[in-house]
Amino acid sequence: MSKRLPFIALMATVFMTLALTACDDNNDYYYSPLVGDWVLVADDYGPVDMYQSSFELYADGTGIYTDYDEWGYEYTYNIFWEPDGSQLYISFADGSQWAYQWSVTGTMLYLTDLDTGSMLTFQMY
Repeated sequence: MSKRLPFIALMATVFMTLALTACDDNNDYYYSPLVGDWVLVADDYGPVDMYQSSFELYADGTGIYTDYDEWGYEYTYNIFWEPDGSQLYISFADGSQWAYQWSVTGTMLYLTDLDTGSMLTFQMY
């Protein structure tokens, strides 16, 4: 029995190492600093204080985008979001997709539209 003890200890160590690393998740959004509620505070034209669009980004890669028309009517859209390094892709049910370069500094989220180059600044709330 004493000759088997080191072998059993080695096997237990190998088993625990495999068991603990097998739970690693490759989905970047689970631990992303993007997870949270973000409200638009500025765009290319300056501060935004009325009809502020917002994102609610959940840890499972889903979320809600809220926007307002020129009369103040609110519209909400279910979204899927996926970070890929410093790029962020927002997908809508109708098949449209937005692509941004993103960065977070403190409670501020900066999105630069990859198509137009316009910059949006959001604050966590």
